[in-house]
Amino acid sequence: MSYSRIAPKRKLVQWLSTLFIVGLPFVRVGGESLLRLDAGSRTLFFFGTQIRIEEFFLFLIAVLILVFVFLFFTMVFGRVWCGWFCPQTTISDLVEFADRKIARLLRGNLLPGICRHLFYLLLAFLVSANLVWYFIPPSEFLHRLMTGQLGMVAGTSLVAVFALLYFDMVRVRRTFCKTVCPYGRIQLMAMDRNTLTLEFDPALKDVCIRCAACERVCPMGIDIKKGLQIECVNCGKCLDACRGVMAKRNRGGLIHYTFGLTAEGGGHPLNARSALLAGIVIALCGLMAAGIATRTQATMKIQRGGNGEVRLLPEGGVINFFTASIENRSTRAASFEITLPSPAGFRVDLLGPATGILVPPNANRRVDFIVRITPAPAASRVVELHLMRDGAQAAVAPVTLLVH
Repeated sequence: MSYSRIAPKRKLVQWLSTLFIVGLPFVRVGGESLLRLDAGSRTLFFFGTQIRIEEFFLFLIAVLILVFVFLFFTMVFGRVWCGWFCPQTTISDLVEFADRKIARLLRGNLLPGICRHLFYLLLAFLVSANLVWYFIPPSEFLHRLMTGQLGMVAGTSLVAVFALLYFDMVRVRRTFCKTVCPYGRIQLMAMDRNTLTLEFDPALKDVCIRCAACERVCPMGIDIKKGLQIECVNCGKCLDACRGVMAKRNRGGLIHYTFGLTAEGGGHPLNARSALLAGIVIALCGLMAAGIATRTQATMKIQRGGNGEVRLLPEGGVINFFTASIENRSTRAASFEITLPSPAGFRVDLLGPATGILVPPNANRRVDFIVRITPAPAASRVVELHLMRDGAQAAVAPVTLLVH
């Protein structure tokens, strides 16, 4: 009797997700990384969009999207993330595979151990470097690493993550999943009677031949026949083992994926709770898209300069001192100009570097200038300074012109 196996599909998902995580830092859009947090400029490069620290609300929305996607995914699919996508599970699987291959190919007491630890060190470095790539572009990282200019923060992070990963491969592995991983605990709060789980069919318990094949292959060391357990990561290895044994007896396997428990009549993944979470995710994505679409490409902040001093001119005018902080949020260098329309009955002049203000991409520039208004008004006036870019208005900032 032929039977289909879950393992090849699971390995394909693991390879694709791993290649995605490793390869994402190499993908560039508009000359910048597709996803990277640049600590120096306090900017998140997010799939072609730059989110500055001043636009923290967009970053907060992105975090909320991840949280609700996580809740939705867990409510519907349970711990499929743990068994199919989680980097910890993938690393543990890869290390165990390497251990088996090395033990099969090499003999002796010393050489296999050396090869295993060399593999652990190489894999730990690759994973820790991949993490740093989400803060420093890979090409820049390699150059700085080879020239010894990686920096204190990046260097310390690389060494610390490298050491933790090496210790994880040598001593921890799946113990982390069974003990301290918070995901399994949160799963209990997110799951309901409709969640996808692996189940030993209770109606077929008399058919079970007690071969214990499902127990031997379980990476978490549990017995699926005892019902749902928090340690189960939905990897499907027990399902494959049972199908293989029962196929020799011309029967189907006794273990299967199911939404909800069979004894309770099963469940429905598309229900009011999952629909509510999906609606929240869609709404947050729409809010994120609207925020990105309406965000400005430049900002201007005005502060009073010259210690707040105001000077009256002999010809009857008055001058105010200001400092402008211009931020270019685009990926191209830009030339800006500060303008101030003259109020009716007055002449306004901007003195200082108010035109041809060159600002590099994703950078700030400070400009000191003077506003002269003639004749001096009888009372203070609120006017609007306009930041122009390529003939179009990029930002507006109100200022108060004092007269004494």
